[in-house]
Amino acid sequence: MIAVPTYKDLESRVSKFNLANYQATICKNIKRIRRELYLENKIYYKSKNLENPYAAHKVAELLNISYEYYKRLESYDKTKPISLKLFLKIMVLFDKDITEFFK
Repeated sequence: MIAVPTYKDLESRVSKFNLANYQATICKNIKRIRRELYLENKIYYKSKNLENPYAAHKVAELLNISYEYYKRLESYDKTKPISLKLFLKIMVLFDKDITEFFK
């Protein structure tokens, strides 16, 4: 038989929710994924004499945000939480499933 949570169980889960922990994990993984993509493609772009679009300043440009804001995002600045819209744009840009950002 499947255990069905009670209202109290669900209330307990919600009360333990900490947005900062999730945002810190997402931001850490944005940096990890971007760096992996940068390194995976480094030789290709260098051989073609092209700038790597996964460099932090290029990613910021593609997202239409400042480089400073992007760097604060990667290092998780609590004063600048990531918006859902920006997070989704990053998912599309990096072509990664949402679960990759919550590991």
